[in-house]
Amino acid sequence: MVRPNRVAVAGVLLAAACASSRPSQLPAERPEVGEYRIGKEDVLEVVVWHEPELSRVVPVRPDGRISLPLAGEVDAAGRTPKELQANVTQALQPFIRDTKVAVLVREINGTRIFVMGEVARPGGFPLRGPMSVTQAIAVAGGRTEFAKDEVVWLRQGGEGKTERVSLSFRELVKGEAAGALWLRPGDVLYVP
Repeated sequence: MVRPNRVAVAGVLLAAACASSRPSQLPAERPEVGEYRIGKEDVLEVVVWHEPELSRVVPVRPDGRISLPLAGEVDAAGRTPKELQANVTQALQPFIRDTKVAVLVREINGTRIFVMGEVARPGGFPLRGPMSVTQAIAVAGGRTEFAKDEVVWLRQGGEGKTERVSLSFRELVKGEAAGALWLRPGDVLYVP
């Protein structure tokens, strides 16, 4: 009797679950990095040329905004540094002639994945680019000696539903499913 590959079955189930809400949730290939988008809880440095009293190091608040003198409340989360630079420049133009603004990302804190259970260092880890399930477990220090072969992957789906897929760690390490298992911000991995 031929037993189906657990990772292949899990991949098909996860792809089917993702397809029901949004077809592009689980990319088959490594996702492209693209231009960085500012996240909530990132730390930014906003420099206003020749105006040191207006330059600030500011955190992006949980509501996605930053507060700057004269410019006031500015939406930051979801924008590229260049887009935010243009918005701050526009907000300051009524007050400063020939406004020149630079936006620098000092800390990336907004996009995170979480690894818990039988790993050396459970916790939240920044998602600074494409990361696979196996890479996330490695970032968490690897599995402990008490870990089972299973890895449970939780992902928030549409309409507040959580998608749950059980994977075999042994088969992940063999690379049998590596191409389709890319994490998104907020994903949780549990190693029992």
